[in-house]
Amino acid sequence: MERKTFELLAECLAAHRVEHLFGLVGDANLYMVDAWVRAGHGRYTALTHEANAVLAALGYAQVAGRVGVATITHGPALTNVVTALAEGAKGGIPAVVMAGDTAPGDLEHLQKIDQREIVKASGAGFVELRAPDTAAEDLARAFRRAALERRPIVFNMRADLMWQPTAAAPVAWPVPQVRAAVPEGEAFDEAAGMIASARRPLILAGRGAVQARAALERLAARLQAPVSTTLKASGLFQGHPHDLGVFGGLSGPVTVEAILQSDCIIAFGASLSRQTTEAGSYLRGRRVVQVLADPMENDRRTEPTVLLIGDIAATAARLAKIMDEAEIPPSGAADAALAARLAGLRAAPPAPFAATAPGTIDAGPALQRLDAALTPDRVLVGDLGRFTVTAWGVLSVRAPGAFVYSCNFGAIGCGMGEAIGAARAAPGRRTVLLAGDGGFLLGGLAELSTAVREGLDLVVLLHNDGAYGAEHIQFTAKGMDPGLSLIHPPDFVALARAMGARALRIAAPGDIGPAIAALADRRGPLLIDLALDPHAMRM
Repeated sequence: MERKTFELLAECLAAHRVEHLFGLVGDANLYMVDAWVRAGHGRYTALTHEANAVLAALGYAQVAGRVGVATITHGPALTNVVTALAEGAKGGIPAVVMAGDTAPGDLEHLQKIDQREIVKASGAGFVELRAPDTAAEDLARAFRRAALERRPIVFNMRADLMWQPTAAAPVAWPVPQVRAAVPEGEAFDEAAGMIASARRPLILAGRGAVQARAALERLAARLQAPVSTTLKASGLFQGHPHDLGVFGGLSGPVTVEAILQSDCIIAFGASLSRQTTEAGSYLRGRRVVQVLADPMENDRRTEPTVLLIGDIAATAARLAKIMDEAEIPPSGAADAALAARLAGLRAAPPAPFAATAPGTIDAGPALQRLDAALTPDRVLVGDLGRFTVTAWGVLSVRAPGAFVYSCNFGAIGCGMGEAIGAARAAPGRRTVLLAGDGGFLLGGLAELSTAVREGLDLVVLLHNDGAYGAEHIQFTAKGMDPGLSLIHPPDFVALARAMGARALRIAAPGDIGPAIAALADRRGPLLIDLALDPHAMRM
């Protein structure tokens, strides 16, 4: 059957079982989007900025566990998404970005640019739509590469090809299953010996190990070792009596004590970045066994004592079996006393409010009370800023798939776009966005109108200290005037209400009650503006 290339591409999206498409239309992609929508293949969510369209695809991918898909037009649309592409590439998030492009012979087109080189610089991949008759196979290659390479792949669609006829059929290629073997050899024997001789072992799981909970818990039980996770794997050991929570800069006193007392850290699926290891201090003087399923090098990887490449669950199971065969006694590091201390922390009442400047609120106790009022079955999205030190330590999730990390590139303002995609991937669950005032002004405020239009069950906890926090701290620490870090933000509550969202401000403990009452109403977005003292924020 002959039809136009843009119609074939729409059919291909259906063949790839794409249910949600995020985008912003222009002359190079609008016909494809229109064909997909008219055919009823899925739901299209229009964003107000191209970067947020790509970020929404990244947020969707993290929660749905599948390739996210976004579409943009050419030229400035592509340059607008460079930060989002880098975020996805650094975070290992699979996405296909269907980007228009100008005709190669149209030398005077205002939006003409070398799109391949732009994409290459971001760390994303690039697949060219070669011709109408190869369009289906080219798009299938982009989807397969996104899944295997775990990064965004830009599918480059020339505008002059969209209306050309083709008789090609839709194609969707299966993604090969890549399974790592159980490691063998001297390195494995050395690792097993380290673990067997450890008196206080500790198991650390990263995002690469989230499918291996049962095997890791069996190993932990065999060793009598406490368990912990990286931030990205938050919630993996939810309910485990010896779950230490997040390992790293966000660790509480009990977790830090357990880390410092440990003599062997067995890290599964974790890159051991400096954020996780507190710049290496938590590994210093300890034997470290790192097990990764992916042999690809990582710029953030810290070199362990022993590095093993192999299947996470199978490697954990083999280690447990070896301990049994060698009759290695359990360590006793995870005992009833540690379980009791951890249970006491979880049952502790909210902290009292500390004194802050007039018209502001102590962030930690306020968030503790809001956390108790929020449904536990939620999706948590974090933007970047100094507020995250407190916020990530208070709000938790039940599973890693409910935690969306938007800070892989160290950019503020990525949270709102990813929150919209996450909300699409989790219908029936509430999405909670942790945002700062600077990041929200940069990438979130305009997109609040999208959340209103789409009726998303989204709560924005806006940490409003009127400053770029990290810069405020640097100026203050060096005895300089922090005035350059001040934002002087607008009235977010008034702006949110003008956009059609519900909104309120917490500036004193007495404002918590109305905020909790507002959380009970789940009709559309709710913005809670937390008025914070820039001089009282943690870092």
